[in-house]
Amino acid sequence: MPTNIPLSLRITSDDAAFLAELEVPGARTPSEKVRAILANARRQHRGTKDLVQCLELIQDMMRPSLNKVRAVQADLGLRSDFVLKLYEKVPELLAELVAVKIEAGDVGEESQVKRLRSLEADLANEVFGLIEEIVNMGLTSKSRTYDPRLIKDRMEPIIEIVELQKMIKQREISDER
Repeated sequence: MPTNIPLSLRITSDDAAFLAELEVPGARTPSEKVRAILANARRQHRGTKDLVQCLELIQDMMRPSLNKVRAVQADLGLRSDFVLKLYEKVPELLAELVAVKIEAGDVGEESQVKRLRSLEADLANEVFGLIEEIVNMGLTSKSRTYDPRLIKDRMEPIIEIVELQKMIKQREISDER
C-alpha cells in the first residue's frame, strides 16, 4: 500500500469553492477530494491505453446523462430504443478510437499497415453493426422511439441508396461477362 506524503499547495478561491461544492462519493474533506481527483486523472490517463478500461471510463462519463434520460423517460412513460442503443454503442466506438494501439514510427511499415487495417475493420464492425440494429428498428410500422415514425421516415433515402448499390453491382457483374 502506498504511503501518504504530506503535500502543500496553493489554489485560487474559485478552485477552493469548486472543491467545497464538488460531490465525490466517499470523499468529504478537501484532501479526500483531491485524492479522488488524482485517482480519476490517473484512471483517465491509463484508460486511454487499454480498450476495456477506456470503455469503462467513457461509460462512466456518460452514465449521469443516461441516468437523467432514463429518469425522464420513466416519469413520462416514454422509451426510445434508438437513444438507448446510442448510449450503448457510441462508447464502444469511442473506446476503439481513443485506445487505438498505434504510434508513428514505433514499428515497421508493414506492421503499421496491419494495425491500421485492423482498426478500420474494428470500426467498420462497430458502425455497420449499429446501422443494422437501427435499420432493424425500422422494420415495424411504429418503432420504439419518442416519435414512432422516426426510423421509418428516415429509411426511404437509405433504401434508395441500397437500390442504387444493387444496380451498380448488377452492372459490374454484367460487364464482367
